[in-house]
Amino acid sequence: MAVLRVKQGRIKKKKHESLKVLPKDLVVEIFAKVASHSIADICKVKLCCKEFLHAAEDNYVYQHASMDKFALVPLQWFTQEKESSFLNRCRESGNLEILYREGMVQYFSSLMVKLGLENLKNAALKGHDEAKYVYCMLLMCGEDQEQRNLGFDLFRSLKTSTYVRRCRERVKSFINSMWMNNPVARNHHLSLCHSSTCKLQKLSKRLSSWVEDEDDGITCEYCNGDYELNIFCNMFRV
Repeated sequence: MAVLRVKQGRIKKKKHESLKVLPKDLVVEIFAKVASHSIADICKVKLCCKEFLHAAEDNYVYQHASMDKFALVPLQWFTQEKESSFLNRCRESGNLEILYREGMVQYFSSLMVKLGLENLKNAALKGHDEAKYVYCMLLMCGEDQEQRNLGFDLFRSLKTSTYVRRCRERVKSFINSMWMNNPVARNHHLSLCHSSTCKLQKLSKRLSSWVEDEDDGITCEYCNGDYELNIFCNMFRV
């Protein structure tokens, strides 16, 4: 048993030594991947040696750190000092998940609507999927045609319907976890699609009562946008 422990210790040491010879930028990239999947694992990495600790403390690692183990809407009086320090470091490093979460709370639960929209916009344009979903829906809800067109272009960039469904479910879960101060309402007179042919389809399907997973057979991109926007606004109904 003792021999086995010695061998395992030697194997771990060899792995550590092999990582040490890699360029620091590459080690930081590896640790960022680790942090994006598990905060616990990156904490263990820091305990290995001084070189690993230094690399794991790089801003790039905090920028990509996973927030899965943290509450969507953390309560300050229940947040421990170490946890707050970690979240602040992630925020300062430009972590998109924190930017998205703060934008959601600011826009929907506080009076900082403009700041919330700006944070959602920044997270969306930098590649955060759920932020892009929320931001494009908010733009398409407005009455400014240029902004509506921009929102629709962002919506189309969300790729497949499966991809959109995944974003929708995660956003819905977030919305359900918040105290709602600024719900979204839609003006059904402002449709994205202006096709007379599609209008007949909308009348037959009663757009205002469309529900999730009823998008099968919708071939018009604009009708699909109207459908998704309707579902988004329905998330705020009590």
